[in-house]
Amino acid sequence: MHTLRDQALSLAGVAQFALYAHELASDGRDLPQRMEVAQHAIFSTDPDSVVDVYGDLSSVGDGIAYLKGQLAGHKPDQKAALVARYIGQILRLSGALLKDDAALKRIRGAIDRARLAEAADVPAILDDAYRNSISPVKPRIMLHGHPTYLQNEAIQARARTQLLAAVRCAIMWRQCGGGFITLFFRRKALLKSLESIGPSAPVR
Repeated sequence: MHTLRDQALSLAGVAQFALYAHELASDGRDLPQRMEVAQHAIFSTDPDSVVDVYGDLSSVGDGIAYLKGQLAGHKPDQKAALVARYIGQILRLSGALLKDDAALKRIRGAIDRARLAEAADVPAILDDAYRNSISPVKPRIMLHGHPTYLQNEAIQARARTQLLAAVRCAIMWRQCGGGFITLFFRRKALLKSLESIGPSAPVR
């Protein structure tokens, strides 16, 4: 049986990877650890727990911290407003994706290929999985940022991998019983659940 904590941690993953994708697009912020956590989440298709998707709680520390601020109702700046918009789009997209058996099958096939591939080939496989199976699904997520980074193909590919990880967490959120009604009416309970976890060291 899934708990509110499971839903909160799943949402934290959506928030974290949406934030990472935004920071790639806006200022090119890219750390190897961030890609490692994203790939770990994508490859964790049969986890024993929500935390296993990230590896440990510290690996979703940025998402926990960010989501706490969102749920607490902190006045958003432009960056926070954009990331919140991405989170909403990703949550809606995950619902549409769960109804698209062909797209899910293609994603699973890509993940299986990536597991067997050389490390250097994994980013391109995951990038293709996003472009071929998620980009066509509505709502389509359009990142806003600086042209220097938005036009850089390598950064685009990394951002799509982060978005793929965010979608993976959004699907997990739904599998844990998450829904927009829960998100709307149990905002304080979700925040309390995250606060009970305590501070986690951020990935960055």
